[in-house]
Amino acid sequence: MAHIVISVNVMLMIEGYLVKYKNYFWVVKGCEHFDDYIIAYPRYDIINQVKIKSTSRALDIARKLGVLRYNECLKLEVPLLRRDEIEDVLNPFNRDLWPELPREVDLILGDLDSNELRDIGLTGSYLVSTILENIKPRDVDLIIRDVNVGFKVYKKLRELRERGSSKPLEEPEEFEGCDPETRTMLLKSRVLEGVIGDIIYSIRILSCRESFKPTCVESYGFYSGELIIVKDISPITMPYTYIAESKLGKILVKSLRMRYSEIPVGTRLIVLNCRIEKCSEDLTHISLDECTVKLLSLVI
Repeated sequence: MAHIVISVNVMLMIEGYLVKYKNYFWVVKGCEHFDDYIIAYPRYDIINQVKIKSTSRALDIARKLGVLRYNECLKLEVPLLRRDEIEDVLNPFNRDLWPELPREVDLILGDLDSNELRDIGLTGSYLVSTILENIKPRDVDLIIRDVNVGFKVYKKLRELRERGSSKPLEEPEEFEGCDPETRTMLLKSRVLEGVIGDIIYSIRILSCRESFKPTCVESYGFYSGELIIVKDISPITMPYTYIAESKLGKILVKSLRMRYSEIPVGTRLIVLNCRIEKCSEDLTHISLDECTVKLLSLVI
């Protein structure tokens, strides 16, 4: 494996950056990170050159390496890597690292000018395959760090779907947190994930250009029951945020997982053991990230 060291401002490491630590490439998760640590999950085994597909397996690796730590601010066990111990960084916005991409990507990005293209990043297996030869890319994973550029790309994705140039992904590989039927049904109305020709694509629009400190959790509990999505606050930009009607009344629902993007208003979900986090007197939300979600009905 080639040894690549990419100089990057540590505060710029956000969702989609890949960092090397202890024979793994770890994917940085979200925008919220600490001064000395980043939250990241092992995604590629460098020695065996395989992808780590499940969160439970990733957490087992983090635990064995001693980086799965309880964080008092988050009141949660998360993988935390010290910034000064990170060995290498793959910057998704450095186009010198990109391999040649399928021509279908031009259908998505072709309307962007040179300045807008600077805010498009490549992550996932396509980026890692330039370092690990045995990793065979399946999906083109793009991230967008400018919301306005993201909205422009989203409009294009809608146009492609409406004229039949793209279609929903019908056979997803991963079902963590939900059953196959729920995962497949939620994909039907989503254009941030899909298929163009023979190419599977996935696009994440970020709400940040650099990391910032997390809002600490004052207290937490668990929620099980029905959620009815009554308003979409941020359905296409991470974190995906909605207002839902619940047995507790109206409440914010959030997720960093793309599978919970673009949920149509009116959708009914049944959830089991979702964390309900109180961050302040006026800020309480339910997280869909580490619980079981089942679709009851979907409005398309």
